[in-house]
Amino acid sequence: MSRFVVAALSTVLALSACTAAAPKADDVAAAPTGPACLSPVGSPSPAVTGGKPLPAMAVRCFDGGRYVDAAQLGAAPTILNLWGSYCEPCRTELPAFQRFVTAAAGKVRVVGVVVKDSPARAQSVIDDKQLTFPMLEDRDQQFSIALSQTVGKPVSSALPATLFVAPGGRVVYTYQGEALDEQRIRELTAQHLGIDVPA
Repeated sequence: MSRFVVAALSTVLALSACTAAAPKADDVAAAPTGPACLSPVGSPSPAVTGGKPLPAMAVRCFDGGRYVDAAQLGAAPTILNLWGSYCEPCRTELPAFQRFVTAAAGKVRVVGVVVKDSPARAQSVIDDKQLTFPMLEDRDQQFSIALSQTVGKPVSSALPATLFVAPGGRVVYTYQGEALDEQRIRELTAQHLGIDVPA
């Protein structure tokens, strides 16, 4: 077999491998249930017209291998919390989000987005803080950069960042600043999503 034929076969095989690794429409549509990824909501909330739309893209579940459509984040009132294990304020506010999730009892969905982090380090934080809310993975920062372009703020490079997403998938408010406590999360949720969560 000539060198040319061997080289051509190698190229075809390499391209096939790349194609197989790309997210498929079925992977995006079939979001698994459970704490590792987004669970389907019972009935979608009425859409809100204000704010800026979430980027249209697939985001990988933190448990790996599966993707969800970012548009699913708009099926219910949602708080996106972008964090990394290397970010001390992120680690400080994560337990407050966990307490808020428990108090909200399904009124508001909280979704963590692990940004530019190693899965092992992020999992260590998840285990240590006993976090049970869904997590997405943004190791290459494609999702957080797209969010930055949407909201006009550098959420990809200034963690923690918390985005309040109204039904219909529109980002109505972005918070970046000191670590949030449970009371402040409640206040921002009432102000920007119109939902009161009892203490």
